[in-house]
Formats: sequence, structure tokens, C-alpha cells
Amino acid sequence: MTKLKINLLLIVCMSFCLLSACKRVEKQNQSQETIRVGVFDKNGDSPWCITDALEALRIDPNMKAEVVRASQIMSGELDAFDAIVFPGGSGRGETQSLGETGMEKLVKMVKEQGKAVVGICAGAYIMTETPDYPSLALNGCEAIDIEHDHRGHGLSKFSLTKEGKEIFPELKDRKISFCQYYEGPVLVPAKSGAKFMELATMLSDVHTVEGTPANMTNNRPFVVAAEVEKGRVASFVGHPECTPGMRWMLPRMVRWTCNKELIAYPENVVRPDFFKNEIIYTDDINDLQTKYHNQLSGSKAEKLEGIEKVIELACWSSKKWIPGMLRDKDAMVRVKASWALIQLERTDAIPDLEAAVMTEKDTKIKSQLKKNLKALKGLLGSKS
Repeated sequence: MTKLKINLLLIVCMSFCLLSACKRVEKQNQSQETIRVGVFDKNGDSPWCITDALEALRIDPNMKAEVVRASQIMSGELDAFDAIVFPGGSGRGETQSLGETGMEKLVKMVKEQGKAVVGICAGAYIMTETPDYPSLALNGCEAIDIEHDHRGHGLSKFSLTKEGKEIFPELKDRKISFCQYYEGPVLVPAKSGAKFMELATMLSDVHTVEGTPANMTNNRPFVVAAEVEKGRVASFVGHPECTPGMRWMLPRMVRWTCNKELIAYPENVVRPDFFKNEIIYTDDINDLQTKYHNQLSGSKAEKLEGIEKVIELACWSSKKWIPGMLRDKDAMVRVKASWALIQLERTDAIPDLEAAVMTEKDTKIKSQLKKNLKALKGLLGSKS
């Protein structure tokens, strides 16, 4: 081989290696890129829904989530954000807070700037194109039977479509999964014919409130997504962000709407087997939940049983009660409460558990609390 051919071969090899290295660096930089997400607050309403969304987003090591308001949309401050999440609460309240010009500006941000938007429950309502309802007409769906919006809630069943399995491959082998549902919208295709993808279908028939019709929620879209000119939007009818084992679905969906790499999340948060059965909050179930909630302020034995039962029954409000039990006078109750925080994935209670560790005088109990604190912090992404 001549010297010229050898030199040319070396140049080609070096160029190939340099190109491969650049691609590796590009992919690494992409995976480490910070994704800024604003969680909409319509002036302080539904604080638990806002907290749930913020904490679920903290699962992703690259997401920086913070509360935002309508004034920031109008001022242009949110131009620097990648995505906006509209949490549960009141759909009418959220659009009223945006106002007509705020709604128009948000739609333009999606269509012209490529802003990503995710709506949860009430937030899903405002993504629709619903007659006589202040909505943004972004997700290709219409909400029906609004007159029976107060229909009930519970731990509902859903199944993924083919498209949904591509975004949530962790669930691709499951025929049924479970997610909290709290009177979310009943979706059908919008009359305008706008295109959307159904990612998941609700399988539960929720009509526990007297006067609400049967067979409205089942076999309806549960998670939908759409491409709207330059932007992407998605809607959850239910509440994955507050469902133990399923909270990771929110940051994953935000990544899809932002057109970012769909990274994997660890097994301590991806726990689709945490719940194994549908739990619709009928009068009998509500009575049981009330019973075990009352036990949280009873004797030691009642408290220990109550903690387990409110988790087992998927009690919507258990997250409000458990952190305070870290300050119980009984050591075993304190330890049980710290365990419960891990099961419920209540990372917002990390300061409570840190304080419990700091003030604990019993060395054995302190050791157990420290262990559970480490596990609770382990639910967060590494940059959180």
C-alpha cells in the first residue's frame, strides 16, 4: 500500500471516529438538557393538585418544575419554558384566570412557538373543543355529559393502545393498569374533525353519584395526545401524578410533548403492580375509608392498621394525613408513617421526615427513620 493511500485511510478513520464522538456527545448533551416546566396556578386554588404535579415532575432528573401564573404567560416570561402543565382543580377557573387574551396567547404559543402543554383532569377539560365551555381547542376532543360532571371517583382501570405502548413501554405487556380518577372529562372526537391519538382507554364505569348515567366513562379515551402545528399537547382524564407507582407517566408525557428523548425511570417509581384491583368509591368504600381515616387518630394499634388500610384502599386524602404522624408520640407509629410516605411517594414530605430524624432520641428508631428518608429521597431524579 502506498504512503498516500495509508494517509487517506488514516484521515477517513479519524473523521469517522470524530463524527462518532460528536454524535455521542450530542446524545449525552441531549439527555442532560434541562427541561423547564411550568405548573399553572390559578391564584392558589387546588394546592394538592399543584403539589402532586410538581413532585411527579421531580422524578425526571432533567426537569426543572416551578409554579407559574397567567401574568407570566402575558408578560412573555414563559417563552423560556419548554412546557406548561395545567393540573386538576377547576377547568373554568383555569381559563377564567387566563382570560380571553391569555387563552389566545397560549394557543399561539403552541401553534407558532411549538410550546408543549399537558392537561390533567380539569386541565384536560380546557384542552378540549367543547361548545359553551371556555376551552382552548387543542387536543382534538370534546367533553360531553358536563351536566353530570360530579359523577364520582376511584381507582380506575385503563388499557394502552398501540400508540400508548410506544410512549409507555413499561406497560406494554399489561392488559389492565390502574390510575386515580376524580370526575375527569368524558371525551369524544371534536366535531371539527381535528386529529388526535388515543394513547389509553378507560375501562371503569364510574357513576356513584345519584342521577349520573351509567356507561359514560368506560371505553372512552383516558389519555390523548395531538400535534397542533408546531406544538404538541396531551391530556390525562385521570390523575397519574398522585397514583403511587404511576406518577412517572406525567414526566414521560411531558418529554413526548417537548419532543425530547423518552428516558427510562427507575423501578422504585415505575411500579404498575402497586395496585392490583379497581376500587370505585361507592358508599361502602367511602364508609371504610372514613373508618380507617378516623383510626389515624385512635390507639396505637388502630393507627398502625389505619396507615396500611388507607394505602390499600387508595384513599385520595391519605397524603394529607400521613406526614403529621411522623410527630406521633409512639415510636412505632412514627416509623410506620415514614414507611407509608415511601409507599405513597410523598416526596413533598421530605422536610417532615428530615425533622423527624433530627429530633428522634431513640437511636434504633432514628436509624430506621434515616433508612426510610434515604429511600424517600431516592424517588427523586438525581438533579432534584
